[in-house]
Amino acid sequence: MMIRSALRLAAGGMAVTLACTGLTALRAAPSGAATKAPIDIGFVGGGTSSLASSTSVAVPAYLAWADTVNAHGGINGHKIDVIVKHTDTNPGTAISQVTALVNQDHVVAIAEISNVDSSWATIVDKAHVPVIGSNISSLLMFSNPNFFPEGQTDDSLPVSVALAAKRVGSSKLGLLYCAESTICQELVGPEQSIATKEGAPLVFNTSISASAPNYTAQCLAAKQAGVTALFVADAVAVALSVAKSCVQQGYTPSLIADDGAVSGAFASAPGWDNGMISMQPDIPFFVKTPATDAMVAAFKKYEPSVLTNPNYDEEAVESWASGLLFAAAAKAGELGLKGAPTSAELYTGLYSLHGVTLGGITPPLSFTQGKANPVDCWFWMRTKDKKFTTPYGLKTVCAPGAS
Repeated sequence: MMIRSALRLAAGGMAVTLACTGLTALRAAPSGAATKAPIDIGFVGGGTSSLASSTSVAVPAYLAWADTVNAHGGINGHKIDVIVKHTDTNPGTAISQVTALVNQDHVVAIAEISNVDSSWATIVDKAHVPVIGSNISSLLMFSNPNFFPEGQTDDSLPVSVALAAKRVGSSKLGLLYCAESTICQELVGPEQSIATKEGAPLVFNTSISASAPNYTAQCLAAKQAGVTALFVADAVAVALSVAKSCVQQGYTPSLIADDGAVSGAFASAPGWDNGMISMQPDIPFFVKTPATDAMVAAFKKYEPSVLTNPNYDEEAVESWASGLLFAAAAKAGELGLKGAPTSAELYTGLYSLHGVTLGGITPPLSFTQGKANPVDCWFWMRTKDKKFTTPYGLKTVCAPGAS
């Protein structure tokens, strides 16, 4: 466990750009604010799992958000303390740690990227503690009413993959998915059904291990099956290795990746550096807007390792957006304004949010009490000549039939 001590620093030159993120909408700390009880938030991380190359920036990005809020007076005079637990994707460890967060630390909310949240979901459900971001790859983010996603959820991932294949002119889709997580494996069935419906049938799929020395056999099998668009549903390090193996065999399909499986390294990586198409659940990590400028400034000031990490990716944006979503709910629910902060105030705030985009960082977000909260819209990004691009603009695209 690590408790991030709150910092109370002068606002400095970030005040103008922070206005675009929703952070300055939080009430300034009144006199004597330092004596108020802190707002304790749990962050359940994945630690050193096989997916760490994608998720390693998630925790420091969230801590940078908390430090930024605290530097501007906290929330209604309460500083934020983030209590980090690392599960290493072990369900038993996760259950123990989440139990401690709820019963001992009395957190008002949890953010998570544990990849084993199905093992501990009932704990937070019974305690009535909301999960606010950031693991939008979790099936619970679109099926459990107590989970509040900040970006595209995986119920619409299969259709977005099929639409990506069609965007690059492919009629035969292939899928390589991680062997280490059930979340990856559960993608296959829906993808088979939806891809056929969308006119880009899934003609080849297989699991791949992060510990494999190379992926030559899988590349050759996909080539033999006639795959012209290949979706790699795995961590950054694996995705880079897959492309390397395929290129070495003279096999260069249009590569598809989503979410934190795309890092800054892709712009110069063979196979990924020209023609890749990607679905990003929040605004792509390389895009410059006033809201993302504020995010990057916070990373530079409080957690510079985020930006220097070779696997800097969308997970950083998602963690930041999760913090912004917490802040928006806190403002709307008047968290801690009349006493000790409570989870009930956060629920009130969350259910009052309708169509918010948190400064353009997320697709439109709306939450309804008692209902699950799927987010079926995303941002496109591509590569061209070793550069990241947004050729279809920054307007989110939504799954057919999504509101």
